[in-house]
Amino acid sequence: MSGLGPLAAFLALGIIGIILILIFVWIIISIPIYLAAKLFNSDVSFGKVLGATLAVGIINGIINIIFFFIFIGSGSAKLFVAIINFIIDFLISLAIYKSAFDVGWGAAFGIIIVAAIISFIFYLILSIILASFGISTPSLSTQISSLYGLFSNISQSFIQH
Repeated sequence: MSGLGPLAAFLALGIIGIILILIFVWIIISIPIYLAAKLFNSDVSFGKVLGATLAVGIINGIINIIFFFIFIGSGSAKLFVAIINFIIDFLISLAIYKSAFDVGWGAAFGIIIVAAIISFIFYLILSIILASFGISTPSLSTQISSLYGLFSNISQSFIQH
């Protein structure tokens, strides 16, 4: 039984480490949303943003899991299901931001767009800083080619039908 002590300690440290990483990522993801929300409603607190970001993550995570298990063997419909899933996630995010930040639908949409732009700028700055230390990150061309591939696949699916 004495062998379980170190194993239990190792597992506990792993769980604590995962929880700390999740909290760190949650805070980092919330910063651009906070900055964007401040543009549309100056009364927004960082605590409200943390709550809204957590709600979006949990609800969209549940929706994604449901879509995965319902449509796991959809074959050719996978792209269509992914697009529908994205739209539902987006609408849920809009509704949560609208409610949490006490703004209209247009402002909630603006918050998502501005937060995406701020995130992109943060990513570029972080990439430059890391590159100065010799640490590489996925290149911008890789990100753009991924988006191009997605849109190319979408357009091909519409052309075929």
